[in-house]
Amino acid sequence: MRIHIAGTDARAAYLAEALGEKGHEITAGAPCDLMILALPRSDMPPFLPDEGQKIVCGKVSDDFRKMAREKDWQLFPILEDEIFTQENARLTAEGALFYAMQQADFALQDARCTVIGYGRIGKALTNMLRDLGAKVRVAARRKESREEAGEGSVHTDDLPLLLPETDLLFNTVPSPLLKKESLSLLPPHALLIELASAPYGIDLDAAREMGLRAWLESAVPGRYCPKSAALAMERYLKRRDLL
Repeated sequence: MRIHIAGTDARAAYLAEALGEKGHEITAGAPCDLMILALPRSDMPPFLPDEGQKIVCGKVSDDFRKMAREKDWQLFPILEDEIFTQENARLTAEGALFYAMQQADFALQDARCTVIGYGRIGKALTNMLRDLGAKVRVAARRKESREEAGEGSVHTDDLPLLLPETDLLFNTVPSPLLKKESLSLLPPHALLIELASAPYGIDLDAAREMGLRAWLESAVPGRYCPKSAALAMERYLKRRDLL
């Protein structure tokens, strides 16, 4: 099978290596039997695929979807696959913790942590942090999520109540929740890590102007654990009978 893999990160390189070892031909252009685009957001293909082309993609624009319908491309949105997204969430959480440990001048054990959002990534983060002995509180919109997250969890509207006692904050919600007024409630030593996609949840510019340590961490699996991220993609391809 001829496979085109877009993207220049280590995840794409590991995936190309794994598929090449199994006898597939990794091609830089057309024609190809399968096209795999970069994650998490997928740009238009680097060359115009043939009609009926099978394309594995992440989040795509409306223009992309419109052209796909016009050209009869077969889209396989990998981020809509429950098994893959669960695996990807755990890899994202692990990578985020690795980054936090590199940047923090305090141990995560007994650290006061706030996790905004309790989707797949938020849940994985919360569990990993608690396993390390951190004191974790969650801000989530859904009542069911707050109940599952446990003691100390609050509605996102009540997030300011958690901020004064936060050493480490992870945001997973792509909605502007932490603006300058809220950021002023955080202690000066707080570390903020943005994991959501645009429009993001933390006003990073305002945070930095206030002297807070704040970073945007996107596409975490492809940067911190690319080999594992590539294997998760390969498992998806096999489940969908794309190989």
